[in-house]
Amino acid sequence: MKKPLSRVIIDTMREYTPLWARKSIGPLIGYAVYFSNVYIRKNRRVPTVLSMNDTINRIKKDNLSVVRFGDGEMSLINNGDLAFQGKNNALALRLTSVLQLNEDGLLICVPAYWGKLDGITKQAFWFTIHHLFRYGHVWERLLSRDQLYGNASITRPYLGAVDKSQCGDIFKNLFSIWEGKDVVLIEGSKSRLGVGNDMFNNVASLGRILCPPENAFERYDAIKTEAMKVGKDRMILVSLGPAAKVLAYDLFLAGYRVIDVGHIDMEYEMFLRKEATLVKVPYKYFNEIGERNPEDCDDPLYASQIISTII
Repeated sequence: MKKPLSRVIIDTMREYTPLWARKSIGPLIGYAVYFSNVYIRKNRRVPTVLSMNDTINRIKKDNLSVVRFGDGEMSLINNGDLAFQGKNNALALRLTSVLQLNEDGLLICVPAYWGKLDGITKQAFWFTIHHLFRYGHVWERLLSRDQLYGNASITRPYLGAVDKSQCGDIFKNLFSIWEGKDVVLIEGSKSRLGVGNDMFNNVASLGRILCPPENAFERYDAIKTEAMKVGKDRMILVSLGPAAKVLAYDLFLAGYRVIDVGHIDMEYEMFLRKEATLVKVPYKYFNEIGERNPEDCDDPLYASQIISTII
């Protein structure tokens, strides 16, 4: 698809402008584009994204599988890389394909970027403005105006919110998705979701398939093969970075119910601690604050839940 003239101009400016200048000017241009879209081009058609609670309620009511997309996936789709997942053309193509799906039983969740950015912190606001400045045109090219999307923030309702009074209810509602279920969690080997908190206290059983904490897509075939050994009567939760999006869809196609839970544990830990920013938590890999080598976890319950490890 041919780029609009405004995007060609912006990309040319980015290419020939020093980094220090882009950091100063970029947010201003981004805000100007945001202001134009929200207050001047009011009647433009934008993607429709459910609220967080409406998203969760629909997942429960219709027994949906879930794939969530955010800024990291968009960076990879646009030829970028992440600290925990290097550039990979095959992954970028699969992510692009999955993002454009509209299939019964599967809910694609995306950020609610498309109207006024109300109710979020100043830091979250400017992060979003910068992200839309860089990738808004890619989102708009790939998303349908005729499709109803879930809200990707269901697993991250706390840190970016100004009013945090409803966060506990959102987490409780989200956790009820797996209440009473036999669950298998596919996660990075250093993520340790639910260790030290009550996120999975309501499940009937919990098993874990541990995967590489970084560049998991390089071991995709082995991870998928191991996941396919799980009985289809079990709910699968996936927390494996961008590789989780592809895995969740492939397992959905194979007949599993799969929920892409992303950074949920990190967000929930901050909620429990009433932290305003990310802080280190024992045993847990938090890439966003550079905590990539947490201490080992000797919790016997955690150890007993491990089904297999892929390295």
